[in-house]
Amino acid sequence: MAVSAGFKVSIEIVKKLLDLGRQYGVDVDGLLKEYDFRIQPIKGDPAYMPAEDVEFMLSVGLRQMSDPLPGLTLGVVSQQQLFGLVAFLAQTSSTVGACLEKIMQLEPLISNIGKTCLEYSPGEAQLIWHCHIQDPFVRTHVGSFILFTYTQLINTGTQAGHLVHEVHMAHPVPKDRATLDVYRNAFNCPVIFNARHYRVLFPATAVDLSVNTADPMLNTVLAEHAQKLLEERAKPASFTDEVRLHIQKLLQDGNVSRENVAAMLNITSRTLHRKLRQEGTSYGDLLSRLRLERSCDLLRQGAQSVQAIARDAGFDEAHSFTRWFRQMTGLSPSEYRQKGPDPE
Repeated sequence: MAVSAGFKVSIEIVKKLLDLGRQYGVDVDGLLKEYDFRIQPIKGDPAYMPAEDVEFMLSVGLRQMSDPLPGLTLGVVSQQQLFGLVAFLAQTSSTVGACLEKIMQLEPLISNIGKTCLEYSPGEAQLIWHCHIQDPFVRTHVGSFILFTYTQLINTGTQAGHLVHEVHMAHPVPKDRATLDVYRNAFNCPVIFNARHYRVLFPATAVDLSVNTADPMLNTVLAEHAQKLLEERAKPASFTDEVRLHIQKLLQDGNVSRENVAAMLNITSRTLHRKLRQEGTSYGDLLSRLRLERSCDLLRQGAQSVQAIARDAGFDEAHSFTRWFRQMTGLSPSEYRQKGPDPE
């Protein structure tokens, strides 16, 4: 049973997940081709894709990792890489409580397949992750990843050291002792399985502890940026967003043109041009930006030659693509592949 309709995951997070898979030796590009999996934005919500598609992707991809606990392993090494802005905001907060509040506030930037809340009982705080994932396999490993991330954040964020005294997993206890020991060693505290929710338990007084990496000035700047992102994503999709969505689909099919985009919107090319101009952009600007994003993604993946990526971007010759790419980024495709920056 897939995650319920209406749940979504940030496309930015999906791309980072794919990159992580490549780093761990998963044949991501082969699997994408085999299962005809595409990063398709939600109509009217272009920053996200349907969670059920991501759940399927994880179901296939996680099984390709030789590690029996891939979610836990990824939690050990990749929270910062995956969560980006949200992670930086949390780590620059003044106290543990402020850190957790920031995570809960900005969770929608990542996904709504789970919801985090903080509850208190006498002397104890409970950070709870309400999971909406239905696939038992995916639920197990995503839940392990989330709880390890939260545990590390609490345990290593202050001078007090280890604070989490119990972890609850809402999936069955491992069948073999070795796997159970991996859990206990990773969390360094009792791990309870078959729990009602995923949760991390720690002293209530910990929320007032100062964070080691607190940086009020940087936190303020990052918080303003994050708030703008939240506000932008809460707005209804614009006409530009619709055009961008159709260009992305046509780019993947290798059939992009102004006329085809206009036909998909049931308008003329002239109307397409006029409406985009009213919103301060143009078809050419959107196409160039999306071609750049796609080219950068393919270069980071490293599976295709520059010649193949040039054809994918709509160039007949690699040298024309190289000249355009250098104009856009200041780097040649080969230089970009080595350095791997994100396009501005």
